[in-house]
Amino acid sequence: MNASDPQAAIHAKIVEIARQLGNDASKLRFDEEIPASGLLDSAGLMELMMWFETAYDLSIDQDDLTIANFGTIDAMVAYLKRTQSA
Repeated sequence: MNASDPQAAIHAKIVEIARQLGNDASKLRFDEEIPASGLLDSAGLMELMMWFETAYDLSIDQDDLTIANFGTIDAMVAYLKRTQSA
């Protein structure tokens, strides 16, 4: 994982999880809503969140688990930057 490029790392993880579900997420755009794409099921979304917490050594508050914070790759990167600078 390339920690210096979280956008690419998050995209790669989504592609990996989607592949396990039989979906091809390689063309998922950074601004495309992940849940609405249908590429990940609810378990896949949970796996993504758990990976995100582990990969970036943070604990996501339940109230922060929103589409605004985690709906797109861009939103996840913005959330990461906010939490790391806080």
